[in-house]
Amino acid sequence: MMAILAAAVVASASASASTSVAATASVAPTVSASASTSTNAPAMPMNHPRVEQKAAQNFFRPPPDTSEEDPKLPPGTIVVELRDAINNVLPNKTVQLGIIHQSVAKGESREHVQQNTGADGMTTFPQLEASAGTAYRVSVKSDDASFAARPFNLPHDHGMHVVLHIYPVVHELPQTLQVGSRAIVYVEVKDDRVQIQERVDIFNGTPAAFVPHDLILRLPENFTALNSQQQMSDIGVDAVPHQGARIHGTFVPGENGVVFSWQVPYANEPTLDMEIGLPPAARQVLVRAAAAPGMRLEVPTFREATAQVSEEGQRELVTARQLNDNEPPLRKFTVKLSDLPTPGPTRLIGTALAAAGVAAGIWVTTQTRKRSTKAGVKRDRERILQEVEDLERAHARGDIGPKTYERARRELVDELAAVLATAR
Repeated sequence: MMAILAAAVVASASASASTSVAATASVAPTVSASASTSTNAPAMPMNHPRVEQKAAQNFFRPPPDTSEEDPKLPPGTIVVELRDAINNVLPNKTVQLGIIHQSVAKGESREHVQQNTGADGMTTFPQLEASAGTAYRVSVKSDDASFAARPFNLPHDHGMHVVLHIYPVVHELPQTLQVGSRAIVYVEVKDDRVQIQERVDIFNGTPAAFVPHDLILRLPENFTALNSQQQMSDIGVDAVPHQGARIHGTFVPGENGVVFSWQVPYANEPTLDMEIGLPPAARQVLVRAAAAPGMRLEVPTFREATAQVSEEGQRELVTARQLNDNEPPLRKFTVKLSDLPTPGPTRLIGTALAAAGVAAGIWVTTQTRKRSTKAGVKRDRERILQEVEDLERAHARGDIGPKTYERARRELVDELAAVLATAR
């Protein structure tokens, strides 16, 4: 038998690697009406080393969901047809039509209407608005799963015909070669934290939808700032403090992916170890790390890391592992970074001199501002308050770490105190 993930990861020095995982586009009012909905997976990481995939024996190939223009339908009409895994019609199922209105004057508004399918598995939504500012999305709730077609706009001269497939639900992935998963992990060491961006793909080769109830990907206990990128399906992750990322959503037959990021604190140690959990049936893992000069990347049981340079000129270390059919799936792996740059005596002396320079600058500024006008004091106060506001926003977005934030905020507060002292 052949595994779902049967090919090796190819990482060459000429392969370009991005420092971020590609974001999944959110639902927008103007979308392609002809886009296929055979997979709910978001885009792969930009420019990552190529990953090939071969078909598995007995791999269930889901019939495609479609949203197509139908010249036979009158304008403003959407016909929805529900079918099961083997294309039998599904009568008496509730279909929900989501409607998104967006305009410059009124902003965005949403509404929902619903109808049941008839004996032929079909239902019709008539007299709908056809405009670039109005998008439609067909979805169905079945058990605790959610099935949805890609959003679309209605054409002006005819209607749309949507075919959506509904599958039975399972809460545990079967132990079979028709199911597999992979993880792609990117690691970057910042000044006071380690930023990790991760993508998890689950390949479901069964004629059922997988809806996990308590599937947690274990992360280091001190992880923070878990953030799942938005996508059109209900797939995503939630943070479970001190445990990891809980995956939720409906994994339909085919390929499904979720992209998320998280952080761990970093205190300028020369080495760093992180244990990362994997989804069920993991058979392929790719690890990339932005590399400082001399830094080493090691993942036990993985191949030796190789260096490559991205299009942006960023040096990276890359390693991977691909399991054979007769090997048990991976449950976790450990990322080990060593020979990380640490503050030496020169840097410490430079920091001390910089601190002295800041203190001297504040003193000179204070003396100068004592001779300034009230208007100048007001102008400086407003500038500093604006800088504080900008700093708070950058910290909330995660652009700067806690140590940098505290240092910059303390300096701004000291400068503000000096400015206010001149106003007395």
